[in-house]
Amino acid sequence: MSDETPQKELTREELYEKVWSTPGTKLAEELGISDVAITKRCKKLNVPRPSRGYWAKLAAGRKSPKLPLPPTPDEVFLKSAEQSVGNELSLPESMESLHELAAALIAKIKKAHVDSDKRASFYGDRTLPEVKVTKAQAERAAQAFHVILQKVEPLGITFRKAQSSYGPAYFQKSHDRLYLKIEEEMIEKTPTARRSRYSGYGYGLREEKVPSGRLIFSLKTDRYGSSDEKEFTESERLPLDKVLARVVNEIRSHYVAAQKRRKAEAIQREKDRIESEIRHKKYLEERAIKEAEEAKKNHAKALKKTAKKRQDDFLKASEWWRMFESANAFIVACEHRWKESQSGELTSEQVEWITWARNISNDLSPFALGYPEPSKDGAFNPEEVPFGGPYPEIRDFPRPPTMPKIPPPVVEQRGYGYSSTPAPTRYPFWLRHQGR
Repeated sequence: MSDETPQKELTREELYEKVWSTPGTKLAEELGISDVAITKRCKKLNVPRPSRGYWAKLAAGRKSPKLPLPPTPDEVFLKSAEQSVGNELSLPESMESLHELAAALIAKIKKAHVDSDKRASFYGDRTLPEVKVTKAQAERAAQAFHVILQKVEPLGITFRKAQSSYGPAYFQKSHDRLYLKIEEEMIEKTPTARRSRYSGYGYGLREEKVPSGRLIFSLKTDRYGSSDEKEFTESERLPLDKVLARVVNEIRSHYVAAQKRRKAEAIQREKDRIESEIRHKKYLEERAIKEAEEAKKNHAKALKKTAKKRQDDFLKASEWWRMFESANAFIVACEHRWKESQSGELTSEQVEWITWARNISNDLSPFALGYPEPSKDGAFNPEEVPFGGPYPEIRDFPRPPTMPKIPPPVVEQRGYGYSSTPAPTRYPFWLRHQGR
């Protein structure tokens, strides 16, 4: 098997080195594609190409600047997203310069109905995140949402409208979604005396929860699941500006990891593709070898079959000739016997019988069938026969009745398998006449 591996598609860096080290016509020849295809590939991968006079200047000994390979959008994103935003992110001082979605969030919270916990709750707004806060915290929640958007949207992480008719919006980059939920924390309140009277049915005092004024930010990749959900809660030790920094860094880290994962998967897919092509090529080579060996066997078998067939035809013709001579000898003996017993005269019936018998005996002669014909019935040189044919002609010479064909072996079933039991070999009684 050849050690050559399938030619893989050039990477962006490899293509850049090729186009700046080899003229276009020679490179197209080397890669087996047109110069137009190389141009399209460079444009797709954002690979700069030499100008028209670049190679002429080099040939004349003049230096020409080599354009650097610009970073890809993914590389730009990784470089920016991997930079930390610090430990604190302050809320904007003015409410007038809020992001349009943050401004819409304030309006939505102020118009929403409150639940039993006095929190404005809405989930099915397709343009906003899931929110559950009191109206007193509307501005802080919107300002926090504004800070998050300002730190992630310039990186290409957009906040997208939900595709379904009911559901929250989400962050997205390269089909990878991340859902944001802003919720006001609920804390326990000491039960009142009146409350205790209504809960005294053997269950003790009933606890009551009230909004705490502190915000909780949740991030999860599944709209309905919570197995990978991460929460960031505002507290006395962890004020909102630090919570926001952690939320933004987590969003950035999530998409950095997602992009690296996609790149690793792409590299693995390319490896799998090359390995698959190598396996396929190996399979084709092995199959070609197997088919060549099978063709050799079939060729040898065909030559052997032709030689065996001609040999069998010779034996059949010999047996027909023996029957012919035996029939003629019998006819002569009958004629001689009748002449001796009848003073040399034959009756008309005897003459008719002899004529009838001679017609039958003449049909037994192999000469009547045109045998032998050396080009069809004689020996041949196997080395002169082309591989795969055409093979020397053979004739299907009739088998004489004195040479019955041996039947194939009888296959008998025994137990769970099959065993081949050969039929008993019959004695070829025609051989007893070969010595005559």
